[in-house]
Amino acid sequence: MFAYYVDNSIHQIPSFIYIAKVLGGTVLTDGPDAIKILRQDFPDVAAEFYATRAELQQRLAELQPEAIIQTDYSKAFLNVKFDTAHIQVFHGTSDKTYGYSSQVREYDLLLLPGERAYRTMAAVSLLKQDNYAIIGYPKADRVFNGEFSRDGTVQKLGLDPALPTVLYAPTWQDSKFNTSLPKFGAEVLSQLPAGYNLIVKLHPNTKRYDRKNYRMVESLAKQNPRIKLLGYEYDVIPIMAGADLLIADISSVAHEFLCFDRPFVFLDPRPFPFPFGKRKTWVWQCGPVVKEKGQVWSEVKAALVHPEAYAEKRRSARDEVFYQPDGRAAERAAEAIRNFVEKRRKGRRKAVDNDRD
Repeated sequence: MFAYYVDNSIHQIPSFIYIAKVLGGTVLTDGPDAIKILRQDFPDVAAEFYATRAELQQRLAELQPEAIIQTDYSKAFLNVKFDTAHIQVFHGTSDKTYGYSSQVREYDLLLLPGERAYRTMAAVSLLKQDNYAIIGYPKADRVFNGEFSRDGTVQKLGLDPALPTVLYAPTWQDSKFNTSLPKFGAEVLSQLPAGYNLIVKLHPNTKRYDRKNYRMVESLAKQNPRIKLLGYEYDVIPIMAGADLLIADISSVAHEFLCFDRPFVFLDPRPFPFPFGKRKTWVWQCGPVVKEKGQVWSEVKAALVHPEAYAEKRRSARDEVFYQPDGRAAERAAEAIRNFVEKRRKGRRKAVDNDRD
């Protein structure tokens, strides 16, 4: 059987759950918010909650799964004492260095979203001949299968679908100056022009770890009925469906919005000039980049008037990030996992037979 592990990082759920729906198995979590989401939104997937690490380890020992599928670097935390395959599906596609940590080497199989991830990992010697499969992006299968409606999404959020709708989805405040909230957050919300909707989708970690910026956004959002704040949502993909344009900084959200082929405005979050690696800001080629305060909404308006301005670069980037955008990535992931586990099983049997000889 197969097991999946996720902690209370609820935004990681969409990265594995659609694989689980195809492959089967049991999700284990120690996250109180995660288990609520799993039971409410995915009742067809077996999910179990264990409050402590010891309880998780005991349950895994009872299940003895042939593989544990993870969206983060959880192998050391789980620290299982039996032989199993550790499979990494990742929880995003951004160019943050976290996605290419040396911890990747600890995993038996890596499921990669596309050519860009493959090239980047190969360049830093994280790939071996048999430790990866390029499968696409299961989280985005719903987009490529045409499951969302722009107007329906906007209406569900309580906004007027007749108005241009902008999504602001900043990343959370870490130590790398990746989030635009301190520099641009107040401007984006307080200067919303008449005749526009604004959806603010915060990273769940903002509410968990950055109360100052969360309170600022919450206060400003309450002052305008055309602003919809989503402060602790686990899945950004359905929200993107309602957006005519994305305001982003440095996050997987920007890569994921490529699936919709709609315009961007990027906010340079650096509070003072210092170099960002080119890889980190690679996706910024797909739209205008605002570096100074006071320019956000003028750039948004211009981008909405000319949505085709960066269309060629957007589509080229999408094809580089996402392998075969055909809505079947979860199926390919399940097949890759089954094949890997079967090959591993045969290898173990052969080793036992050789020992007997």
